Parts: sequence; C-alpha cells; structure tokens
Amino acid sequence: MKISGKYLLAGVFIFTLGCNQAPAGLEQPKGKVVGTVNNDRLTVPQVDYAAEQLRAEVNQQNLPKILDRMVTVSLLAQEAVRRGMLKDEKVLSGLAWMERMYLASELAGQIAESAEPAPGEVLEYFQQHKSEFGTGLKMQLMVLPESGYAEQTLAELKAGADFVRLARERSMDTSVINVPGYPTRGVALSLGWSLTDEEKVFSLKPGEISPVLTTQMGYQIVKVVEKKTLNENPTMNEMIQMYISEGLKEQRRRQVLDSLLTSLRSRAKVVLKPEEYGR
Repeated sequence: MKISGKYLLAGVFIFTLGCNQAPAGLEQPKGKVVGTVNNDRLTVPQVDYAAEQLRAEVNQQNLPKILDRMVTVSLLAQEAVRRGMLKDEKVLSGLAWMERMYLASELAGQIAESAEPAPGEVLEYFQQHKSEFGTGLKMQLMVLPESGYAEQTLAELKAGADFVRLARERSMDTSVINVPGYPTRGVALSLGWSLTDEEKVFSLKPGEISPVLTTQMGYQIVKVVEKKTLNENPTMNEMIQMYISEGLKEQRRRQVLDSLLTSLRSRAKVVLKPEEYGR
C-alpha cells in the first residue's frame, strides 16, 4: 500500500496528541478505542480526522480501509520512534510547527462554521446584484507573483501600456489572458476571487481595468473588453444559491479572522530576528 510522506507526517502528528505516554514513545489520544497496534491506541476522533484528510465519509464499507491506513501510519510512527527520530531536532521542530498549524486550522474552521449566512441574506444579495447574474463579460486577465510587481504593472497599464503585451511578458498563467466566453457572476469559483473582487470586476465598463485582486492564485489584474446582457431576468438556481452562500461565508470568515488577528497582534510581544537565520 502506498502512502505519501505528507500523510505519514500528519499521521505521526496525530499520534503525538494526548497526555498518556505509551511504551512506543508516542503520546496517546483520548477517546473511545476502536483498535490497538502493539501498545498504540486507535480512537474514534482519530478515525474521523483520518477520514477528513482522505475526504471520505466514515461508513461500514470504507471503515476497514481507513483503519488499515491508520495501522500503517501507527506502525511506521512506532518504527520512527524506535530509530530515535523523536530525539532529532528537525523532527521535533516539525512536530511542534504542525501542532501550531493544526490548532490554527481548527480555529479557522470553527470561525467558518459560525459564519454561515441565513437564507434571507443569500436572497437579499442576489436581489441587490440580480442584473450582474445575467450579464456576461469578455475579459482579459493576468496573474502576477508579487504585490509590488502587480501594482507597478497596474500603474503601467493606467499609463497606456498594452494589456496583452504585458500579460504575455509577465503573467504566471498565459493560458487565461483571454478568458473564454462571456462569464457571468460565479466566475469567481474558478478564478479564486472573493465576492468583493467579483463585484469590483462586474462594476467595470468596457476598456476599464480592475485594481489588483489578491487571490490564492496570485495577484490578478483584469481588463473588461466587452459587456453584454445574456439574461434579462436571471433567477436564483441551486448553483447560484450555493455560490452566494459560500461567498458570504468566506467573506465573513475573513472579516472575523482579520479582526481577531488585529486584536491579537496589538496585544502580542513579537520579536523577529531574521539576521539569525543561516548563521
């Protein structure tokens, strides 16, 4: 059975959570025990987490496969301990950082769940932007790797530089310079835009250029080439409802996280010493 190094590291990390030290050297998790591997316990919360990492739903059909993967991870983790890897500074540093990453991810997930919009909010958003859901845009797009470079490029575009020429020279993805078709609202799903980003783009007139959009896919600049009505009276179908709901949820999650981080940073004592790296 093949198992990736990333999954193995995550699995080792899972087994380091808990409070009771096992003979194998791995701290044991709490929860109902569904199996043991030597002296290492497999618990219900671990099964749920392993299934989540595999993007699988726990049921009677796939539970044996999930448990088998967990056995593989446990055996290899125990062997890593036997070989003294828990005394390796690099391994310990990695485990410590994964603990922080996991906790931060779980907190972000809890905030996201609390940001679920009400059905009335979704309908209200659709009504406010109804015409945009029937409007198609012919667009050109470039994706840049760094914010300063993107702002410099935007300044050149506003000064009259040719969009396509700069996109061909600088874009990280030249396949989307000319976005195919006439996308309507919802194109954000494939381009990594937030609802706010998409609102900015759909407010542009033909020939106008967007501000720099900060996305998970890079720093994007969009030029609207043409704008036309594709549907005079769009209706909110299931796909649009899901898109708006997820967009509002993500928007609210970002606001809450930004507010929380601003508060935490204002109260934290942070001392950074980049000059110490590599010494």
